Amino acid sequence: MSTPVSPRQLFQLLDSGRINLDQFRAGMAECAQELIAEMEEDRLNPAEALLEQVLSRRAASKLTKNNTETLIREALQALSELEDFPPARWLWNAAHPHIPLHAFFRIRRKPIFRVTHLEALPQWVTVSLEYSLSGSAEIIQESIRLRRDRRGRLGLERRSLRRI
Repeated sequence: MSTPVSPRQLFQLLDSGRINLDQFRAGMAECAQELIAEMEEDRLNPAEALLEQVLSRRAASKLTKNNTETLIREALQALSELEDFPPARWLWNAAHPHIPLHAFFRIRRKPIFRVTHLEALPQWVTVSLEYSLSGSAEIIQESIRLRRDRRGRLGLERRSLRRI
């Protein structure tokens, strides 16, 4: 597995038999090491970590002015299920209400993940976002339209992206 995957994707790969238990454990260990490295970085740079947290809280607050937290989490969860969406790695547990909403946004911390606009109607949600890839300074702007299926779950309808 050369491309990093989220824990949710690792569980799906394990359940479908496409990876074995050792590969699953190695993938989960990689995810855990990334989180530990970020925690250590925050401990070494507390001012920078505080600024990132303040900016992330502000971004979450702006989104919740026009949308409910439940809808935002549902949209983030749907994004995390897209196979070829690099930020899915950071959004895999967005549906868990005990994790603060601001924890999913990465305003200055690399790789960046920002939701710039979220528009919702009963049957679809359009999310405009910016993100970067690990190790790259390039920012990708993407607009993703999610549509509800018969069961009421959001799924991909269309996407368009632009590299800056």
